[in-house]
Amino acid sequence: MFNKTLIVILVSAFFSQAANSSVWQASNTWDMQWEEKFAQWMMSAKVHKNIFVGKNSPYYGIKADCADASYALRAIFSMENSLPFQVKDPSGSRRGFNGLSNETNKFDYAGAKEKRLVAFINYLGASVGTEHLNYHDTLPVKIESVSPGMLYTYKIKRAFNKSIRHAYNIKDITETGDFDVIYATQAIAKKGLPLNYRRGFAFSNAPQTVWGFKRFKWPSELRSSASVYPEDYGYSQEQFDLAKSLGARGFFRHVKNTLKLADQTPLELLQSKMKTLCRAANDRVEYVNQGLEHHRQTRGRCMNYADYDAYSTPSRDKSLQNDFENLFYEMSVLENSGEFREVGYAYWDLLQEIRSGQAQGRDRNLDSELMNLCSITYKAGTTIHLAELYRRMDAGFLSSHPNDEMAQRWGETGRNRTRCRVWY
Repeated sequence: MFNKTLIVILVSAFFSQAANSSVWQASNTWDMQWEEKFAQWMMSAKVHKNIFVGKNSPYYGIKADCADASYALRAIFSMENSLPFQVKDPSGSRRGFNGLSNETNKFDYAGAKEKRLVAFINYLGASVGTEHLNYHDTLPVKIESVSPGMLYTYKIKRAFNKSIRHAYNIKDITETGDFDVIYATQAIAKKGLPLNYRRGFAFSNAPQTVWGFKRFKWPSELRSSASVYPEDYGYSQEQFDLAKSLGARGFFRHVKNTLKLADQTPLELLQSKMKTLCRAANDRVEYVNQGLEHHRQTRGRCMNYADYDAYSTPSRDKSLQNDFENLFYEMSVLENSGEFREVGYAYWDLLQEIRSGQAQGRDRNLDSELMNLCSITYKAGTTIHLAELYRRMDAGFLSSHPNDEMAQRWGETGRNRTRCRVWY
């Protein structure tokens, strides 16, 4: 009888404890030393593009768009190091939900704490997004304080009162002041794809209002005003004033110069811009193909807002255009200073051909040299160089609409575009 009673008590205690398990317990407190460790963790191989989709990853199953990925990475580090994690509760969005933090017991059913975290993040993604991330859970920093683990966010207003928002996670900062970034997209979340990981990335949309270089607030500071933030936070509104006074290109040149540890020669600078541009042009192949595949799977049905939002490419195409313009801007600066002579005439002449939008097929030898510089194979048997791509883009031939076919998406023609709705 005693043994049976003891068993009942022990089982009851076990289930009582299990039924009230937090996602994880926090025994440490955020401070700048932990922020430095977070930066080191972000730079490490532990943060990789398959962290949410690799079947051997303890965090397999997280379905993250851009904001979710930022929250998830912060939460993973917090859990692994017994640190608190909290998001300002989106009041009224989840009745009866007692706070969005590591202390909630809503996810007991998931099992081990890693699985509880996966369930927590997927739930969080349905409650908050990029607006919440920027307005409530992060704060702007001084440019000199920017470090791995911080975010870069932007918002672009589009037609029909719609906006495009995005968040990049800074994985590392290169010696020359550029960024390695890791991030998710709507299409990645929908299809369960690996994160995008880009090296030597250059941002192009300037900071405004609450969008720009951001760091996470500590849970202890979520309800604090800016006047009492710890000095080490590096809190500052300076980036917004700088962006207004310098313009986007001048601002990011200032950021690069502030963060760099080594100078670049004029040739190295242009090669860096070319590398970024070439990578962005080839990345577009993947983005467009995701939309074309969905277009085929749905047999050409006009996409609703959610699918259009996931598979259209207006912000990416704008970013690609900015990469061209950033290259041309640096060329103009070198022309005005006379430093273009240090680049070498052969290389400089090829860049001039790109800037002029040299049509492919006019000069076979020139085409070959431009192809060696950067080639984009966007479908079997069809490869173009950057001068041809810029010609098509400058003519307005490239389509961002995911219901268009390959020929329209890549600007082979500007005719016969889809009549499906443009949502923004």
